[in-house]
Amino acid sequence: MQFRKIFRGMLFIVAAFLWSCSGNTDTTEVVIISTNDIHAQINKFPQFATFVRKQRAVHPNLLVVDGGDRFSGNVYVDNAVERGKPMVVLMNAVGYDLATFGNHEFDYGQTELKKRIEEMNFPVICANIEAEGSGLGQPQGHHILEKAGIRFCFVSMIGIDGKNRIPATNPAHLENISFRHFSEVVEENKELKEVCDVFVALTHLGYTADSVLAVSMPELDVIIGGHSHTLLREPKVVNDVLITQAGSNLNYAGVTTLAFKGKRLVSKSFEVVKLDTVGAPDEETAGMVKEFCNRPEFSEKIGMTSKGLKYKEDVASMVTDAMCKAAGCDFVFYNKGGVRLNSIPAGDITKATVYRIEPFSNYIVTHRLTLKEMKALILNRFNGPKNPEKRYVDLFISEGRYTILKDKEGKGVDVVFADRNGRKLKDESKKYKIGLSNYVNSTYDFVGKGGGTNTGIMIVDAIFDFLKVQQDVNYNKKRAFIGKQ
Repeated sequence: MQFRKIFRGMLFIVAAFLWSCSGNTDTTEVVIISTNDIHAQINKFPQFATFVRKQRAVHPNLLVVDGGDRFSGNVYVDNAVERGKPMVVLMNAVGYDLATFGNHEFDYGQTELKKRIEEMNFPVICANIEAEGSGLGQPQGHHILEKAGIRFCFVSMIGIDGKNRIPATNPAHLENISFRHFSEVVEENKELKEVCDVFVALTHLGYTADSVLAVSMPELDVIIGGHSHTLLREPKVVNDVLITQAGSNLNYAGVTTLAFKGKRLVSKSFEVVKLDTVGAPDEETAGMVKEFCNRPEFSEKIGMTSKGLKYKEDVASMVTDAMCKAAGCDFVFYNKGGVRLNSIPAGDITKATVYRIEPFSNYIVTHRLTLKEMKALILNRFNGPKNPEKRYVDLFISEGRYTILKDKEGKGVDVVFADRNGRKLKDESKKYKIGLSNYVNSTYDFVGKGGGTNTGIMIVDAIFDFLKVQQDVNYNKKRAFIGKQ
């Protein structure tokens, strides 16, 4: 028995010696820098470029990836001569290795999106997009990258609405494209674990869905997420899967550090770095951004607001009134999420301001609806969330006002409309001319959904014309209310 113990000890010493001689006691680190939900904030790229350059100097084994929603959020990107092109140029310059699709990648339409992808020096992947017969073409679902002899397999998924089964973008931009729920592609992608050393999901699902993914796909080592704009200062670990996300608007970068013994992953960690703390902005990148923003026509004064528009509903009142005048409507309804500025300070309103309010190139669609059908439009949206505490006014109105009446359980049961003079609408037989954005027309549940008359009037043009006539616009009264039955 004593001899066996001595023999085993000698074997252990010999094995340890051989292991050390082979160099396998050394730890190899691979660092993944991640961004998500940049929303075209190119003004932050000079700092990001500095950060990546400094990290590359310290970590030669470096990957840079993006979790989607690169576009929609900056007038100089969204209204560039080639829409979105500044983001592509900057991402290529920084040296991204991989990206996934976010819902806002589709905001420019398939033709522009395909052009931007073809200009990228890195792949854009997604496993739950079915786009074979579309103008976009079928993207790859996964991609393998190698660093320090270690194979990284990235698989990607985008979040979709449970009812419409599409991402949150204009459905008109998704012709011949369909989407599967991320849970439907998990099983067929698990085997990718066998062809790599590290298995990473690069997702645009949101923080909650990423946690669900970690439960159903324990083969993963890391999830790098986006969509919910969650700033995870500390990573979440579910099922031994490290879940990360780095906020939004390029205020932070995510840093995932993976340590290996040979090709075996032995530790993983994550932190976020605030980019305004990383040092002086990169001068070359700053010069590129300055050139992209050199659009004097965007500074042209269109109108003004002497008192300022202090709330989102004030901004929306200007938008809906402009649409109403342009299309000759009785009422216009515009969704809360479509108003991208929460306020406008007192002073000049420029073209750039208008483009920031409505960056999606939406146009006006009209319908003829009865009072009952208008109520259904409001209530179907209001009652959508199952939790009464999450219900809110989503559709702003022009040329009038309305009050949603709730029952004791918080469900909307009626809507009381009044015209611009405060007179209550009572005529159930009359059909009113209603204006909507093409996004609301395609996605909201009401009689006439997806139909109506395309006026051909772009919403930004309607606002331009309205401001030129009004000159000074000021709003300070609510138009949409919630009350009790």
